[in-house]
Amino acid sequence: MVVFIFASTPLYAAEKYFLGMSNIALKVDYIYFTEDVFDEIDLGSGVYVGLEGYYASIYPNLYFGFEVGWAGSENDDKIDTDAFGKVKVDTDMQYMPIEFNLKYTFDLSSTWVLDLGAGICYSWFDIESNKLYVNEDDFVFGGQIFADITYKISDQWFIGINGKYQLTEDLEFDVWVEDIETSTSADNWRLGAKVVMVFF
Repeated sequence: MVVFIFASTPLYAAEKYFLGMSNIALKVDYIYFTEDVFDEIDLGSGVYVGLEGYYASIYPNLYFGFEVGWAGSENDDKIDTDAFGKVKVDTDMQYMPIEFNLKYTFDLSSTWVLDLGAGICYSWFDIESNKLYVNEDDFVFGGQIFADITYKISDQWFIGINGKYQLTEDLEFDVWVEDIETSTSADNWRLGAKVVMVFF
């Protein structure tokens, strides 16, 4: 009886939880920061790499989870300023979001599932520039909404695409170029792919 119960549990979970009782995913996204200041210094876009994990502890289709990741962008070229014309900059931006999310899954078919979710984040945001004399970093609060579509390759492996929009608090910084903003948020949207490993 004990052997039968333990052997049947994964099969029951596979039927009841389309993404398993728990799962982890590796994500690679294109990230775009929406604030004008990033366009002014050519740091608007970059690559985001993230790791997420979810657990269906309340209801079969309702998952609670977390995500941590890193995004970076840099500019070693010249930018246009009203006060000084073209100015050569050496600027780096790093962003590390720590998210806590809740999502609901919809079974579209036996192989496709749609996720819709939202959550809060507490993220590290850093801007450095040798030529603009900026070196500011801080943790900022925020929130996000997102949607994922995943395709079942096997009982344990899925692949999918994901999209997310995120809002954060502002980070204040000092800069000597007059026409560059002195505060900005890390508001962003992301679009990319992920590989999901399911645990029953």
